[in-house]
Amino acid sequence: MNKTININLANVFFHIDENAFIKLDRYLKTIESYLAKEESKDEILQDIEARIAELFTESMTHEKQVINLSQVNEMIAIMGEPEAYKIDDEDSSSSSSRTRTSRKLYRDIENNYIGGVSAGLHHYLGLNLIVIRLIWIISALFSFGATVAIYVILWAVTPAARTTAQKLDMQGEPVNLSNIERKVKESYSKFADKVGDIDYDKYGQQTKSGVTKFFDGLGEVLKALGVFISKFLGVILLIISGVVLVGSLIFLFSFGTISIFELGDFNNMDMFSLGVPYWIQVVLFFLVGAIPFFYLLILSLKLLFSNLKSIGKISHITLIGIWILCVIVITTLSIKKELEVSYDAEVVEVKSLALASEDTLRIKMDANLLFSDELRQSKLQKIVQDESNTSRLYSPNVYVNFRTSNDDELKLRVTKKSFGSSETKARERASLIDYDFELENSNLKLDTYFLTQPEFLKEDIKVEVTVYIPKDKIVYLDKSLLDFTRVRNFKRSYYNTYLDYKENTWEPLDRSVKTDSLTSLQN
Repeated sequence: MNKTININLANVFFHIDENAFIKLDRYLKTIESYLAKEESKDEILQDIEARIAELFTESMTHEKQVINLSQVNEMIAIMGEPEAYKIDDEDSSSSSSRTRTSRKLYRDIENNYIGGVSAGLHHYLGLNLIVIRLIWIISALFSFGATVAIYVILWAVTPAARTTAQKLDMQGEPVNLSNIERKVKESYSKFADKVGDIDYDKYGQQTKSGVTKFFDGLGEVLKALGVFISKFLGVILLIISGVVLVGSLIFLFSFGTISIFELGDFNNMDMFSLGVPYWIQVVLFFLVGAIPFFYLLILSLKLLFSNLKSIGKISHITLIGIWILCVIVITTLSIKKELEVSYDAEVVEVKSLALASEDTLRIKMDANLLFSDELRQSKLQKIVQDESNTSRLYSPNVYVNFRTSNDDELKLRVTKKSFGSSETKARERASLIDYDFELENSNLKLDTYFLTQPEFLKEDIKVEVTVYIPKDKIVYLDKSLLDFTRVRNFKRSYYNTYLDYKENTWEPLDRSVKTDSLTSLQN
């Protein structure tokens, strides 16, 4: 078993096994021997070590990973063998520098006036630097400050090309030994030229130097402000994404099993009405909502910790693929569901009821305690077991209206409404709805619910009951009707006229209403 050695490479600590260390050490010493006579040797070696540290960091999957021999070999394959890039081999160096790779956007602070954004775009886009600066100036004159804001944002978020590797990336050149050596020598040569020509350029550069220093200082302020804003934003996004993800997980694993989520009939209804089992719908909607917030969590962590490693390309592809698949499934199910309810139909039943002319007609809603004791209208549905232990769909989606009859008969018009993929199927569904009522000694009891087949678990099925009352008939309206009527302003009229409010309960007054009075309550 190889020993593990701790090394410091460009101020970055690595754990490396003994064989890999021996090869890396030999590699660096060989390069150093070729640079022995170079004045810029130290700068070149520093940049080479920085690039090697960058490659090692990119190849690691976690911080405590030990660098092995294969990773060193991969690094050498990218950087190149030292023997192929001897300093006196001008042809090799020249040919290597001509190879181009994809450019990365950096600010060029060596050729800058205001932050180096334009100079960086010059390298990235390959456009003339003067043209880019003119575009910025002209746009700033006609954009009412928008261009300036964009420039400042680019200034704040775009890193400056400070190391040799970054400068090579900015210019689209491979970051290898040859190009690092060449770039450092060019920089060293430019510095020497500037020192030699300082007296000649002194006055010509004063204006540029002053402007550059001012904006460099401003850039540092903006950079510090940008760091503060990014950290603050990172904290906010971390809190939001963390709370949403934790809440989503609690919802996913605990919904319907602990009391906080026991919302009456809600646990038994088809929540999203997509025509698939409940748990599949919950998982689909969870993934569609949770995956974006997971990426928001990663973004917040990257804002807070700049050296945070990526979760990996495979993980990204998997998560995005799952999210797209869930969206496609939900969209497909939604379209299918819409097609299934694209037609509506109704089945009407009219029944005449015998009523003694001298009696007061009393109308009330009647609940079945086997299913529910609530006297309220609702679109919520649930599967219940009837008296014969058969599964039925229970729904209190019932509405009651009142009309004056054209004759002396008490009539009930029961309208059963449903939807389907065709008018025929919609009518078939409506015909399977069971709704009951009872007239006993001038007491008309209307069921608060209807029953139908469990496979019709959907909110669009409903029943409307219209009571046609003979003219001049005295009618007593029970308070149980309050939540089921569709009469305009019925609640207000009913409260103010027929009920007396006492200690949070409504008590009927000793008053009834004539049929003629119902006209004021019609739709």
